[in-house]
Amino acid sequence: MQIEFVNHASVLISHGDVRLLTDPWYQGPAFHKGWRLLVETPDDTIADLLDRVTHIWISHEHPDHFSIGFFKRWGDTIRARGIKLLFQGIEDQRVADFLRAQGFDLTEMDFGRPYTLGADFEAICLKDEFYDSLISIRAGGQHVLNLNDCAVADDARAKEIHDVVGDCDVLLTQFSYAAWKGGRENRDWRVAAAQEKLNNIRVQARAFKPKQVIPFASFVAFAHVRNAYLNDAANTPDDVIAAFRDADFDLRVMQPGDVTDGTPDPEAHARAAEFWRAVYARPLDDPMTYGSVEDDKIRASFDGWRDRVFANNSRAAMRLAQKLSPIAVLQPVVIHTDDTGQSWRIDPPAGTLEPTEAKADLVMHSESLNFLFSNSFGFDTLGVNGTFEEARTGGFSRAARSLAIENLNNLGLRFGPGLLFEPRIIGVFLERLRKVSARMKGVGKTEAPTGRDA
Repeated sequence: MQIEFVNHASVLISHGDVRLLTDPWYQGPAFHKGWRLLVETPDDTIADLLDRVTHIWISHEHPDHFSIGFFKRWGDTIRARGIKLLFQGIEDQRVADFLRAQGFDLTEMDFGRPYTLGADFEAICLKDEFYDSLISIRAGGQHVLNLNDCAVADDARAKEIHDVVGDCDVLLTQFSYAAWKGGRENRDWRVAAAQEKLNNIRVQARAFKPKQVIPFASFVAFAHVRNAYLNDAANTPDDVIAAFRDADFDLRVMQPGDVTDGTPDPEAHARAAEFWRAVYARPLDDPMTYGSVEDDKIRASFDGWRDRVFANNSRAAMRLAQKLSPIAVLQPVVIHTDDTGQSWRIDPPAGTLEPTEAKADLVMHSESLNFLFSNSFGFDTLGVNGTFEEARTGGFSRAARSLAIENLNNLGLRFGPGLLFEPRIIGVFLERLRKVSARMKGVGKTEAPTGRDA
C-alpha cells in the first residue's frame, strides 16, 4: 500500500490494481473568490495522475473537495478511462445529480457498509455530523483513515468512529482552521481556533493510535482583499511539527509528489517541511476582488432565493417559527453593502427585501450578497470565505438563524407541518440551528454558520 500526496486534501492511495484518488482540487479559486491553493498542480501532472487512477472518492460538496472545474476540465479523461466515482449516499442529491449528468460511473456509498474496490482493497465511508464524510481503507494489511475536514474534536465523537473502524496505521487529517474567525480585530479567536485544530489531532491520535499522521487538507490561503487577514494565525506545517515533536507516532509532512508506505522517512519529511516553509513565506500575490452589483440585480437574485425557500418550506410554518420558536429564528436581518452604500432588510417568512436605514447586522460587498441569493449554498460559502464583517455584536448569529435556511434544507430539514407537530423533529431542527450558528465558534464567541468543520 502506498499513499502519494497530490495537493491540499487530495492523495492517491494505491494497492494492487486499485488506485483511489481523493478530493481532487488542483487549480483555480474556491468559495466565491475566497481561497487559493498555496501551490497549483500543473496540467501535465494531472494528466499523468489520471492515467493511473481507477477510483475517485469525494468526501463532501465543498469546492476544495468537490471541484466542478476539475470534473468539467477532465471529464473526457475520466469517462474514457472508466474511472469510477464514489460519494456518500445522502438525501441531498446535488453532487450526485451533477456527476450522473456528466456521464460518470457513480456509486453512492451507504454509511458503514464495506465496499470491495479490488483484491485486498476495502473502503468504508462514514458520515460526519454535518456535510462531511470520512473514508476508512484497508489495503495490503494496512488501515488508512482519511478524516479530511471531519469534526472529530472530542473523545466521544472519536469513539463513535473507532467503534466502527478501529485503530489505524495511517491517519490523514486537517491541521488548520479554514473559515471566518471573528473579524479583523479578533486575532485571539483565530489563535484559539488554530490551537483547537492541533488539539483535534491529539484527540484523534489518542483514539485511533496511528503509527503515522499526515497533516493535510489545509494547504490554502485566504486570497481576497476582504479576507486575507484571516491568514494571520493559521497553522503551518512547522506549527504541527512543533506541537508533535515528542509524539509517539511518526509525523509525516508531505509535499506534492511525495509517497509513503507508512514507514518513517525523516529525510523526505524534512524536505517537505522546507518546501512548505518557503511557500508560506511568499507574500500573497494579487488578492482577488469583487465587482459591484446593481440593486435591480440584487432584487432579482433575492426573488430567486425567496422562490427556492418557499418551494422547500411552508410559509405558514416559517411565520409560526418566527413568532413562537424558543430560539429567535427567521427574524428580519439587515445587511449593508459597503461598496454601494445600500442597506437591505430581509424578512424570510414575508419574502421581502427592502431598503432600510436601520442598523446593519452584517457588512459585505454587493457581489457577496448577490452570490448568497443566487445559490442554495450561498450562505454556507459566505461563512467559509469570510468576506464580510459583523456590523454589531451578535449580527452573524442573527443572520445565521435566518439566512442559513437553505443550509438546513440541503440537509433535509424543512419548515412544514411535520416539523411543527413532531417534537422529535423540532428538537433536531433547533439543534441544527444551534450548530449552524455556532459551527465556526471560537471560545465563547459567535461565529459563522457553515457545514465545514472550521
